[in-house]
Amino acid sequence: MTRVAFAARLAPMLLLALGIASVGCAAGPVPAAAPPRERPVWEQPGLAGAVRPEMGKPQPGDAAPDFELPIAGGGSLRFASLRGSWVVMHFTATWCPFCDAEVEHLGALAEAYKAHGVRVLLIDLKEGASHFVAYAKERVTPAVTALYDTTGGAAARYAPPRAQPSFTDRAQVMFDSTLIIDPEGVIRLFLLPDSAHFDPTFHAVRGELDRLLAVTPSPLTVTAIAPPPMTPGSDAALVVKLAILPGFHLMSDRPSRPSYVATEVHVDAPDGVTVGLRRYPAPAAFDLGERTIATCE
Repeated sequence: MTRVAFAARLAPMLLLALGIASVGCAAGPVPAAAPPRERPVWEQPGLAGAVRPEMGKPQPGDAAPDFELPIAGGGSLRFASLRGSWVVMHFTATWCPFCDAEVEHLGALAEAYKAHGVRVLLIDLKEGASHFVAYAKERVTPAVTALYDTTGGAAARYAPPRAQPSFTDRAQVMFDSTLIIDPEGVIRLFLLPDSAHFDPTFHAVRGELDRLLAVTPSPLTVTAIAPPPMTPGSDAALVVKLAILPGFHLMSDRPSRPSYVATEVHVDAPDGVTVGLRRYPAPAAFDLGERTIATCE
């Protein structure tokens, strides 16, 4: 993930309010508008793994089964306590390479939709508690609530009875599955693993969240590296990083044609704050039909 970074010098005891504007024009693939609802969900781009009515319940429109599971950081969570929030639920296992590839992107999704009140749950299936707790401490961002289902009992309640009928252990059906559940506790999207259309970045899930929440997707995430504690009379530097999400491309700050609009980052800094060097990533070639343009990605 390429980053654009700059530093700001902080005068003593000031609170920094950064306004970031003029991010240039975007090019390349962006999440498409949701297809008409009359199309079956499993025929929509990125949603080929959606459960089908013939698989049995639970289906979208059904209440999500309740459960209570331990949290990797301590304590426990009862799912019913999340009523009033949108929830993204993803089932995982540390041994699964597909699942492991998704963990970082699930964290990015949690950060991106936190302001919209979306809670993200990562549920580990049928592994030792100590093993998953260590894994979660190293790999799972705090924005994601990491739970573990050592018996598979909670997962089995979500497995439609005629999905993957050869699995006598019904919890196994849920490996690498993803659900979106609305504030009333109703399932709105239910995706089972579909390796033929595997996308670890959750683009289709993000698109469905945007449709359900009426959110305009942003190609950027913003993070700040906080300075150490300040004392009166001292200065400190705050580094702000803009990350371009996978699948998005922004025009380079050095566009390949004079007629293209360069991407620029501007900061509206209060008095006493000095904006330092802005660093842009090297241009990356992006094939756009019959020509190639210089982008950041």
